[in-house]
Amino acid sequence: MIFIDPLFLFLFLPAVLFTFYTAAAIWGRSCALIVLFISSLIFYIPYGIFSAILLLTALLVNFAIAAALLRLPDENQWRAKLYGVGQCYNIFSLLYFKYKIVSVLLNTSGWLMTDVAAVAIPAGISFYTFHQAAFLADAYGREKSVVELFREARSWRAGFWTFCRYGAFVSFFPQLIIGPITYFHEFHPQVRSKKFLRFDPVNIAVGLAFISIGMFKKIVIADNIAPTVDRVFGAAQAGAVMDPAHAWIGALSYMAQLYFDFSGYSDMALGLARMFGLRYPINFFSPFKAVGIIDYYRRWHMTLTRVIARFLFTPLSIAGTRYSVQHRLSPVPTQILSLWIPIIINFQIISLWHGATWTFVAFGLIHGFWYAAEAQIRSSKKYKSLSKTTNPAIRRLVERAIFFLLLCLSLSMFRADSLGAAFHLYAQMFGASPGAPSTFEMREPVFMLLCAFSIIYGMPNGVELLRRYRPAIMTYDNESYGFQFLRILWRPSWTWATFAGVLALSSMFYVSRQPPFLYQGF
Repeated sequence: MIFIDPLFLFLFLPAVLFTFYTAAAIWGRSCALIVLFISSLIFYIPYGIFSAILLLTALLVNFAIAAALLRLPDENQWRAKLYGVGQCYNIFSLLYFKYKIVSVLLNTSGWLMTDVAAVAIPAGISFYTFHQAAFLADAYGREKSVVELFREARSWRAGFWTFCRYGAFVSFFPQLIIGPITYFHEFHPQVRSKKFLRFDPVNIAVGLAFISIGMFKKIVIADNIAPTVDRVFGAAQAGAVMDPAHAWIGALSYMAQLYFDFSGYSDMALGLARMFGLRYPINFFSPFKAVGIIDYYRRWHMTLTRVIARFLFTPLSIAGTRYSVQHRLSPVPTQILSLWIPIIINFQIISLWHGATWTFVAFGLIHGFWYAAEAQIRSSKKYKSLSKTTNPAIRRLVERAIFFLLLCLSLSMFRADSLGAAFHLYAQMFGASPGAPSTFEMREPVFMLLCAFSIIYGMPNGVELLRRYRPAIMTYDNESYGFQFLRILWRPSWTWATFAGVLALSSMFYVSRQPPFLYQGF
């Protein structure tokens, strides 16, 4: 089941909303959370019974280990070992089912085993695994909200209600498949609030506005750009010659397709959560308006960025810095150990998280070196001096132009079916085959690109539009760089209801296609 499925929009969602608010009014908070938990499992079952069993198993294992971590005293020697076992379970399951690494190792060792990993990758396993890894880390650190959750579990019956609350947190269907990755301290205070159980028409209006905007982005824009992307990258894989203009149109089209596909999902996730009275962390904030790769990763898949930084970059950087101090290394080796190596490893993990292909490896290296180089440049005295003497608007324009070109090229590598296809596309983009015959009519793709990038650079994003009603938790404090006069504040009115209705009806025209969101493949 996906968000743009009419079965989800017109049957599942209304039924769950009605049941949730009815249960909240009659039986209270615990029953309302059980409704969220059970409905999320029902939402997930169409992805496969095996996947649902795997999700429940992961929930039980992490919940039990978290409970044990909180009961064991800090000085107990088994506490750290138990935490390691829990995180190893999370990492092991992710590697096994996503990459089949364990299957390969066992088979090459001559062991006999059933290749369970031959089934399709369980939907959302990356996201709910990161959810639980962060929760387990909070339990180990005795984070306040996690302690409060388990404090109530003093009997088997109370433990059942506590588990259901934990299950609702991890498996809540708006964020189960593609995020955002939420911390428990962002979820727990909201479900304990009295406002959580109240039916508020404003929450429904904000949610519907987000859903209509997200559907339009995904169905009308991203899915109508997709055929051009498939045609150009398919031709690159086949080694076909292309007019440079066509090659650039394909590369730019993929940028727009990925942008609106992920942005559309992110808006719908925020809207769905808000309809149940929950604010989730923003995962997408106008990333193409960034002025560099550092700014970009504060705007693109923001919750994944912070989780990877927490578990990978920060420990590696601290370890490198300590080693440099202890051995009194010079500035260059210190920078390499504390910045360059941690960043490159960080981006390799992020890229391989998308899939184990050479194109993703190359993409990770490009972004890793780019990020480290930009961090080095921005911290230099020469750049700081230049920033003081140049016009900020001109400097941002130049930085954004450089960023846009490099991002376009790197995303082409990300989308390509192979390294050979990516380099062939680059060759066509930069004039290896001038005068090549046209492979498709350019009028419609160019029109779609103009519309797409006009929206990207000229219009406020959904969170900015609805900011009067605090629609999301701000993961990072990002500047918009958009046109001030276009930042029109949304409010529940007939005018905005008509606007949302037009977007929704436009989406319904194409909804029969129902292609999955791109990030479901990761």
